[in-house]
Amino acid sequence: MRFRRAATLTVGFEDGEVVILNFLTQQRFSCSLACLEFLAKLDDWHRDKDLFRYFPSVEPAGLGEEIAGLVSVNALVVEGTPQAEQDEIYRREWLWGPTAGLFHFGVRNTRFIVGAKARNYMRKRQAWKASPPLHQSNHGTKITKLPRTDITRQPFKLMRQRRSYRDFKPKPLELHMLADCLFAGNGIVEFKENEVYGRLPFSMTPSGGARNPYELYVYARNVNGLKPGFYHYAALSHDLGLVRAGKVKEPEMLGGQKWSSKAAAIVFLVAHFPRTMWKYHMPMAYKIVMIEAGFICQNIALAATHHGISAVPSGAIKESAIEAYLGTPPLEAAVVFTISLGYADPG
Repeated sequence: MRFRRAATLTVGFEDGEVVILNFLTQQRFSCSLACLEFLAKLDDWHRDKDLFRYFPSVEPAGLGEEIAGLVSVNALVVEGTPQAEQDEIYRREWLWGPTAGLFHFGVRNTRFIVGAKARNYMRKRQAWKASPPLHQSNHGTKITKLPRTDITRQPFKLMRQRRSYRDFKPKPLELHMLADCLFAGNGIVEFKENEVYGRLPFSMTPSGGARNPYELYVYARNVNGLKPGFYHYAALSHDLGLVRAGKVKEPEMLGGQKWSSKAAAIVFLVAHFPRTMWKYHMPMAYKIVMIEAGFICQNIALAATHHGISAVPSGAIKESAIEAYLGTPPLEAAVVFTISLGYADPG
């Protein structure tokens, strides 16, 4: 049996103690300085008998219990186990290191509060401290007046009409409406040849280095011409491939938000990190991938507005539930954002 330190450990300090977090498994535990020194030595695989030489004065039975405890919190992984396989995939595929990894994996499956609990929480926040201003003026500076934008002409008229209405009518979307939204967000419109990077696809949204890390998936709940289920949108051929048939619990996917259960369709933006990592090895590239989701969602929202339907973006998601339906690998790809579509019910 061989052991190795997990690659996804970070060390912090709380209340005078050393605290270790495995950000991939989201497990945390306190650790002595001796334990920390021990873990630091296990970059590579060690046989169980080799571990005892680090603590010659400790009884084997006692050290065995300590090692078992470190395995139970995924500080150590055992060769041949599923945990070791996940650790190996992370080491091989996640090129942005712990800087981006801590944030990305550490916030997965966040527990959200909704409904009355959320409103009560915000009342407490308001009692604790007033909200900061939500816009800033140029008062006290030398001001240059700008020409007024005419919002009665395009594209400003369309942009002005965009709103996120969370109450949906039980009315099906037409297939061409969904098609336009998907094409606006991620459809490939041309290719350009680059002597270094090869043939690069271009869509109607900007992408760092034209790496286009996003694939769009759709949960069709009420769309004419589509049976309920999950579909993948192929950006080049402009078609949908069935991934999983049938209806599921929408609020589970969107952090418990009940309004999502009335949406006619939900579009999932799934980032495939190796596409961007291949060219950009620095951790800040992760930030660029996140920003690109905003460009895609805005295009989808404008296409939806053009068709008179509401588009509601949301980052309140339960990644593991969605990825289980889609079958995407969580160490190489991730659901980053969603946008729900349907006819608004002004009520």
